[in-house]
Amino acid sequence: MSKLAAFLGRAIPTHQQKQSSHLGDRTGYVGASDIAGCPRKAALCKQCPSSHDISTLLRFSRGHAAQAMYAEFFKTGGALFEEEVEVRHPDIPEIRCHIDFLFYANRQTKRLHIVEMKSTDGIPDEPYASWVDQLHVQMGLLQLTLDPEVQIGGSILVVDLNAGTYREFNNYAPNRLVFNQLMEKAQHILSATRGECAPRTEPGILCGYCTFRQDCPSHVVDMELPPEIHQASKAYLELNEQKKVLDTRLEVLKNDILTFVNGAYKGASDGILVNVTSVSDSVIVDGKKLKNSYPDIYDQVTKPKSGFLKLEIKPFMPLAAQAA
Repeated sequence: MSKLAAFLGRAIPTHQQKQSSHLGDRTGYVGASDIAGCPRKAALCKQCPSSHDISTLLRFSRGHAAQAMYAEFFKTGGALFEEEVEVRHPDIPEIRCHIDFLFYANRQTKRLHIVEMKSTDGIPDEPYASWVDQLHVQMGLLQLTLDPEVQIGGSILVVDLNAGTYREFNNYAPNRLVFNQLMEKAQHILSATRGECAPRTEPGILCGYCTFRQDCPSHVVDMELPPEIHQASKAYLELNEQKKVLDTRLEVLKNDILTFVNGAYKGASDGILVNVTSVSDSVIVDGKKLKNSYPDIYDQVTKPKSGFLKLEIKPFMPLAAQAA
């Protein structure tokens, strides 16, 4: 390991700890992100806290960097706001949240707006359900601590630093029914953390990042798809079917063009360039024939190839529906 790598291996965790110091000891309370996620993961993380790997810490740092950048944008634009506002449940202080940005029209205003910020690789078409739940926890807790006449709104600001794009999912308002359900979940996480009950599982899009997945009851056998994964798979299937149709159409158009040029060709008009070139004949090795006829040579000229995960998505009808 180089000196720089060793240095960063120490510096990155220290930096992340400093950046998250305002959150305090997260093993002692249930936060909005805990409530929005899987209860089992939240409870086990508090019972058996562990350090994150460098890749995870860098993702966290990316989020801090994005938030700091947009805070500067807001200040430059003259917005009136506070960062990392902690709000505790008035009756259950072990339930709390930290609001990324809390905006005021002015200090005497009766309107407040919460902005929950997310840094991602690629911006989804719709916000993830966990993001929306996290925002509802924040809006609900804030509403409990303020004058009932204060109007509260919320939005989710999603930023892709690599692509240089952002998108706001807006027009959220407190919902008492949703908030009460989330508070029941929060109290369940508290009870599970204390060992008073077994934590429930809620499989979701972040299961792949969970350090407790290996022995998770929801992943021991084939599971029903979580809503977000079901929607992603459905969208994938629909787009793949469109791709097949487009490939067929492209093949027809390609044949029309090649039939017209009948060989090498180059032409252009109205911003369209058509360039047809000839690719010479070539020879490929028949691996199966080589192995059967010359096994010794085959072993000398081949090398291992890493496996990969193969994704297959297709229409599925349950047996009960087929029988009907």
